[in-house]
Amino acid sequence: MQNVEPYVGLLIQVPLVGIFVWFALALIKMFNESIDKRDVAWRDFLEQQRKSNNEAIAHMAERFADEIKTTGKEVAALRGALK
Repeated sequence: MQNVEPYVGLLIQVPLVGIFVWFALALIKMFNESIDKRDVAWRDFLEQQRKSNNEAIAHMAERFADEIKTTGKEVAALRGALK
């Protein structure tokens, strides 16, 4: 009967270790899913920001081009008036 005591302790500890391992794996799975969702949200946000910035830069370039054309015409008109 004395040889049974170590096995009883082992039978008690094995399920506890199994529960702990299952819990740790479930926690890691939830954490990875959370990170994946966060990454998708950030990717979408950054893509939207990039598009917005590109549109703003394109609009600004158009405005600068229009201003340069207007300034060129005014300079040409002033040159004609000075001659």
